[in-house]
Amino acid sequence: MLDGPRAIAFDLDFESLASLREAFPGWDIETVSGATTCSLDWDWDRGPADLLVVGAHESVEGALGLCRGLRSQAGRARTPLIVLVASAREALVRAALEAGAHSCLVLPVYAKDLASAVARALAGNQPGRHTLGLDRAQSADLQRDDGGEA
Repeated sequence: MLDGPRAIAFDLDFESLASLREAFPGWDIETVSGATTCSLDWDWDRGPADLLVVGAHESVEGALGLCRGLRSQAGRARTPLIVLVASAREALVRAALEAGAHSCLVLPVYAKDLASAVARALAGNQPGRHTLGLDRAQSADLQRDDGGEA
């Protein structure tokens, strides 16, 4: 058993799986094909995972149900969940986000896209993150009195 990070990929095509492995080279990536909402409890190991990736290729309703099922499992509420959507079905991005996905990527996906989506998901929702540190001085002001005694 590996002690490194673990990702579980559901119904990914060969190219997407290759991009996932390229984006996270030291990770243990488990692939699950044909998973359904009903089969989540007994068809695969529900051990801890650092990333969940779902491919919404053929059965979109099944992929959305899988997202809801994964999100409702104990211990998976904060696990990053990324859904890969076919380019012809870009309208499904909103539905996937409503089903519990942290992020959606349109196929074809590349390693850097996956890595940045996971980094955003791990950073979480931090309101004002883009403005942090703007009130600091650009350079040291030697003439400024900070109120301390000399």
